[in-house]
Amino acid sequence: MLAKMLRARVLAPGWILAMLLPTACSAPAATAPRADAAVDGPVDGSAAADVATDDGIPADAGPVGDAGPAELHRRIVRTTLAFDLTAHTGHARIDLAAADAPGVTFEVGELAIGAVRDGSGTTLTTSQDGALLHVDAPAAAATVDVTYGYRQHDPADFQGVNAAYTLTWPYYCGNVFPCHSDPAGGTTFALSLTGVPTGQTAVFPTMIPADAPAYQLAWAVGTYETVDLGATPGGTHLVVHAFPADVAAARRATAHLVDGFAWYERTLGSYAFGSEAGSVEAAWGPGAYGGMEHHPLWHVGASAIGDELTHLHEAAHGWFGDGIRVACWEDFVLSEGTVNYLAARATGVVSGAAAETAVWTRYDRSAGAFGLVAWPSGCHTVDVLRDHLFSQAPYVRGAHFHRALEHRLGTDAYDAILRRFYAEHRTQAARLTDLLGLVRTVSGYDPTDCAVSWLRPTRTADRGPDPCE
Repeated sequence: MLAKMLRARVLAPGWILAMLLPTACSAPAATAPRADAAVDGPVDGSAAADVATDDGIPADAGPVGDAGPAELHRRIVRTTLAFDLTAHTGHARIDLAAADAPGVTFEVGELAIGAVRDGSGTTLTTSQDGALLHVDAPAAAATVDVTYGYRQHDPADFQGVNAAYTLTWPYYCGNVFPCHSDPAGGTTFALSLTGVPTGQTAVFPTMIPADAPAYQLAWAVGTYETVDLGATPGGTHLVVHAFPADVAAARRATAHLVDGFAWYERTLGSYAFGSEAGSVEAAWGPGAYGGMEHHPLWHVGASAIGDELTHLHEAAHGWFGDGIRVACWEDFVLSEGTVNYLAARATGVVSGAAAETAVWTRYDRSAGAFGLVAWPSGCHTVDVLRDHLFSQAPYVRGAHFHRALEHRLGTDAYDAILRRFYAEHRTQAARLTDLLGLVRTVSGYDPTDCAVSWLRPTRTADRGPDPCE
């Protein structure tokens, strides 16, 4: 999410060095925040000291499965979706893994649920509690088929489907299909669309072949021209889909995308989400700047389609944020901070040292890098929007934390650690503490104090002497 910061009617900060967004769970919709917007003051208690375990790594609040009813954490193996964009209807075929007990619960947001059947067509017993749909599925591996209607939102809502694109980050997937919005959860996807307006094109992946968080699935509809950018040595074919008036800007901004993507593959490991990937221009509207990590076809807002850094940032989410999911929202920095760091590094590789320096200067100019905590304590204790975790802090200070480790350990050594981390957690969920533990195991250096100094203070003055040196 590169510009995940726009100016919101109700605050939803965060430079998404890659995205835009809404507000809290039940708050009214908001326009996306600007990437350079200032952020509010710290959340009460956000600077509280950590409780440390004996090994010096901050303690978790509990395993991911402790958050919410067990039925919301039953593993979804595959989600096959078919939508009629004219009728505003959908069909979801959801394949479930076996569980210890029967039943499954889905988030269904505003969906108008119709028939719910098993894989053989037999009607299943259901009950609905507001935005939750409880289904009496067997404990054995099972299939649940759901037909439903969905509401088409105003494009400024950023909370589901509208005429031009979908956007469900962080937890609005239930407005589009029955889902589990927990970022740790992963499912493969298949997607088909009918009812596309005459004269327009729908751009979307027909499948996402590796486990992905629910917010990763998306489509965009408009008048597009496709530019073939070529393939990486690793065999990933890259494209950019842009509106006709913006094709020239998109070409310039993606001139080095193949080389940047190839560096990610070479440095971190193979790409998980298929043999074709690329940027898709999204008509987010005025004031919405950045992109959203809908791999393999990530979205870039029209106002950022000419910004090379946005494309490189979104591409890097194929490894962190999507390729490795965050175990809970408190680990948002493992996605956005890592990707900001990688995008800066990639810029240096494809455009030279001066260009990379300019990226770090751009990061440092972002207002509000301090002001909010970048890495809250615990797991499943904060709301990414309501508690203002969606701010510049995880992006900017997270990038600086990685840069500090690179300088401490050496570039080659740190690249090797990131590559090993990706290999060990590819298409799975992980915590920042997992990375800290790997750094300590491999290098003998305990990075906990370094992480805390960069990611927990809410004021620059509170960092004190630099423990990363």
